Amino acid sequence: MTLINPHHRMLYRLMLISSIALVTQMDSRLPAESTNNQSAVPSIDEMASEWLEVDQIAHMPSLHNFHDMAACAPDLVGVNYNPDGQLFDWPTGPRWFRYLTLPLLKLKVNGIEYDSTTCRWYPHQAVRRHSIEGLDLKTTVRMQFEGAGLFYKLKVSNSSNEDQSVELLLEVPGIKLSDTEEPIVAYESDDQKLETAHAFGDSTPEPESAKSRLEMVHAFADQPDQIEGLPGAVRARWIRELKPGETATVRLVMSHGQNTEKFPSQETVNKATAWASNFEETWNTVKSRWQDRWNDVFDPENDHFSGWLPTLVTSNEKLSDIYYRSILTLLVLHRTNMAMCDRVFVTSGERDKGVVFFWDTSMWSKVFALLEPEGMKEHVKLFLSCDPHKGPVFGMDDGRQWEGWYAANDSTIFTFVTEYLNVTGDMAFLDEKVGVKTVLEHLDSLATNWQKLQRDKSVMLADYGENRNLLECAPAYIHRVPSFNAANVWMMRATADFYEQHGNMKRADQLRDWANEFALSVLDLYKPGEGVWYALHRNGDRVELRHCYDFVCIGRFMPVDLTPRMKEEMVDFVERELLTDHWMRAMSPKDKAAAESDRPDHGPMGAYDAWPALTAESMCILGAWKPAFEFLCDTQDVLYEGVYGQSREFYGEDRGDRDAPVRIAMRGACMRESVGGGAFAEMIIGTLFGFRPQADQQLKLYEADIDRGFKGKLLNVRFDNRLLDISSNADGVSFTYQE
Repeated sequence: MTLINPHHRMLYRLMLISSIALVTQMDSRLPAESTNNQSAVPSIDEMASEWLEVDQIAHMPSLHNFHDMAACAPDLVGVNYNPDGQLFDWPTGPRWFRYLTLPLLKLKVNGIEYDSTTCRWYPHQAVRRHSIEGLDLKTTVRMQFEGAGLFYKLKVSNSSNEDQSVELLLEVPGIKLSDTEEPIVAYESDDQKLETAHAFGDSTPEPESAKSRLEMVHAFADQPDQIEGLPGAVRARWIRELKPGETATVRLVMSHGQNTEKFPSQETVNKATAWASNFEETWNTVKSRWQDRWNDVFDPENDHFSGWLPTLVTSNEKLSDIYYRSILTLLVLHRTNMAMCDRVFVTSGERDKGVVFFWDTSMWSKVFALLEPEGMKEHVKLFLSCDPHKGPVFGMDDGRQWEGWYAANDSTIFTFVTEYLNVTGDMAFLDEKVGVKTVLEHLDSLATNWQKLQRDKSVMLADYGENRNLLECAPAYIHRVPSFNAANVWMMRATADFYEQHGNMKRADQLRDWANEFALSVLDLYKPGEGVWYALHRNGDRVELRHCYDFVCIGRFMPVDLTPRMKEEMVDFVERELLTDHWMRAMSPKDKAAAESDRPDHGPMGAYDAWPALTAESMCILGAWKPAFEFLCDTQDVLYEGVYGQSREFYGEDRGDRDAPVRIAMRGACMRESVGGGAFAEMIIGTLFGFRPQADQQLKLYEADIDRGFKGKLLNVRFDNRLLDISSNADGVSFTYQE
């Protein structure tokens, strides 16, 4: 396996510093860099969202700590939190997610409970604000880094010209402990929905009650003026007299744990009291460790990941923002507390612990292989141990595959495995057994599983099932669809290449013959002049599809089979019916099923967050580099909420317009963050910079002579146990090895 020797990492760090300095000298328009190897990478403060109007968003800010996720309530202090469990409840909405959560804090200011009016997301914290009659309220919450707790700062500022008296009332769930010097409030949960495993859309508790109970303990860094017991809660009161310009601050902490014996456990109490007594250090440590972990992503000598990602230096601010926020999305969803592997990227934080969808994870396979090759190899083995014609998810904590079937499983697992091989060069892995098959035999099975899906052997194409097996919200997108059948063509050709490298020309030739025959069947689904494709339903009907996913797949998997005219027509369709000023529509409003397909990720009123990246990539593959790059940069406009989600939707009265406003969607159980956003970094590395290594071959950048439309450099790219830098300018892309 050709991974970087840890003893060489300091040398690579020095090389990166030199490369940044060289790039800056070459183009005065590029950002000035210091000698710090992180100087081209934005800080976590710079990666914050804009200040968001609460009445315009569908998700409040989230909190992540590499173990868990929490979600702010729309008030000023509540945090929805279900440690180690599924966070969102079903059904969702209508305004916000419903959550499976420990009870929330409640805050009253001068006797009134206020909702926040503006909020701001940071990687390491969430901030909410509200202003009333000369008082500015601001609350900030952080999660203990890889730990079990929440930390709160509540600030009230007098922005008037007169003295003001302020009463803060904080209702804390639980009971006040009688045997502590300072007030401690402890709560023990009897909610059987918490700490249980749930299938998608199910919040039914497991039949067996847990042997331990979830408990939380609150302690105050700023002692209240008064403590009062309430049924099921404790009310803490602070009274402050503020002169104009003065600010009052209240700080408190919450620790949580599992109680198996006496309530509350001494460990949970001790954590809370220690944090409260040393609040500022505890508070600051969260941010510093988050910053360190962010730096680790780009540092060749980091001691957390087994790899790292390239540093992008460019004068194009939109491209830079897309790249770094795409990677930050993955870091937000990084988890280090899973039983099956300690380097995991969950698909989204709201689902049950350890949920990893094959499909979403495959969309940034190259990025995964560069950042965490050792963990990726563990994932590959686990994924290949699964039945691809069962569920779409592998649980990285419980080691179980979901039931059901996603039509994408064959091609997405195949993508994941082959990108690992191509990026790492670990060709010996092809002969390693996973279960009873070698990895190569697994790839062969994935590439030829279409044979099991031919309901009618007189038709070459595979049948990928019903709506629930495919896009879930597009009733006509069923049965013999072009997208996954095109993937079969690519998988067979790629597997044939591996067989040829192994000297098995007989199997390679057979797979290539099948692929060519299969390609003709896919091409027969094309609608000339429109740039769109048909699905072949089981009853023989050819049903027109006007969806981005066929464009994405056929552009990626069968470009050599398309005529120049077909390529032009396909791009014209996308530009004419799918792209908008800031985002795109997954399905054309002209699709006959559009009225029945209004889900933000796959319907006409939004798009799954990976679709724009993959669409831009296929536009490049089909020759439309300039409009693809312009579209990609236009999508940076939607990143004002922080990072990438499961999908973004058009909203408001003008949602059907080309310049419709865009936000992270909640409808249809769309999650606030999702790893599909990693597809943007994947596209920038693999297409714009052309880094598409092929196992056991010399590196050749993709379409190297084509002007990408920007000037910049991708530094510290790992290939074949060496480091290289890739440059982009008007002449195309080129690379140089670091000496």
